[in-house]
Amino acid sequence: MARAPGRKRILHLTADYPDANRADTTLAIRNFVKGNTAADHLVVSLNRTPNPLRQNAVDGDGQGDPDVVSMRYWGLPYGVLLALAMAVVAWRVDRVVRRRGVRIDYVHAHKLTFEGVAGYVLARRWRVPLVCSIRGEVESKIFTYKPHYGWLLRRILDRSERLYYVSAWFRPILEKRFPVYAAKALMLPNFAPVVACPPFDPHRRRRLITILRLDAYRKKGLDRLLPALAIALRAAPDLTLDIVGDGGAKAKAEIGRLIARHGLEGRAVLVGRRSHDAILAEMPAFAAMCLPSHNETFGMVYVEAMLTGTPILYTLGTGIDGFMEGIEGGIGVDARSVDAIADAIVRLVADQGRYRRWLTDHHDLIQQRFDGTTQIAAYNRSLGLCA
Repeated sequence: MARAPGRKRILHLTADYPDANRADTTLAIRNFVKGNTAADHLVVSLNRTPNPLRQNAVDGDGQGDPDVVSMRYWGLPYGVLLALAMAVVAWRVDRVVRRRGVRIDYVHAHKLTFEGVAGYVLARRWRVPLVCSIRGEVESKIFTYKPHYGWLLRRILDRSERLYYVSAWFRPILEKRFPVYAAKALMLPNFAPVVACPPFDPHRRRRLITILRLDAYRKKGLDRLLPALAIALRAAPDLTLDIVGDGGAKAKAEIGRLIARHGLEGRAVLVGRRSHDAILAEMPAFAAMCLPSHNETFGMVYVEAMLTGTPILYTLGTGIDGFMEGIEGGIGVDARSVDAIADAIVRLVADQGRYRRWLTDHHDLIQQRFDGTTQIAAYNRSLGLCA
């Protein structure tokens, strides 16, 4: 934990980090922390349990990283007594930091409405700057179902020096309610891997692909995509849809019934799980990647599809929306409208050559927009950190 003179240490509070309690989670925040070498980092990785007897605080991430604390904390479902649970987390984190004998220079809460509560308490206690990431999926639920937390959110926003939007689509929602904080906003999308764009191929594709966790097929919009495909087949009768992803037997059975109900046997096929590398390699063979999700924080699969030269069907007002300005790589739809999805499918397939040509010609623009080095440099400048 020793550090060079003049280097700053950032405490990261996050519930989305692989650790000793839960290894299977998104790597987005871990990639961000590990990629930022301009500061030292202490990560407190949080996992909720409704059983207070199962709480723990394990040094390390279970894979040899001493700068992670894996903390299981007590908390009730649906954000019940959220503020109390996060205040207790703050007290426990304070004890960990004092036990380690380290100085914290910044607190970064990786969600405004959960970790932000604990971050606010700690930043006040230690008299250090607080910054918060904004992740729309979770934040929108608190805004909707806990309007009485407005006073607390205002205090967190007041205390925050910067607000980093991982979900650009949530910015107008937050600023409509709290317009005074617009000046604190910066964009901080999840980082895309470096993907080699294949050369443009003028041949027409007839296959569509959607990629999802099958147990969440309603959230991912598959229950609207399938009837939309049935409609689109009237205009483009040669289309097929590969449904990539794994899930439980119940979800697979329900999806199978949806396929049969809409007469899509042989047209929409559950192809199972594919490795990440295999998906990227196969993606250019498709006319479009279609994922009309509901309430999606970001959605890296959209970026990766475009980087392979594959147009996307995405949802307006969620997911990657807000980062698509100047990118002619797909069509945004109202995910509640089957007709809108069907129309977008027909348009994407009919004009796929133009979309694929644009994505091939502007591959570097998309890679740069979601490049980790660029985003980390902007983050460090905003905090006054030196590389």
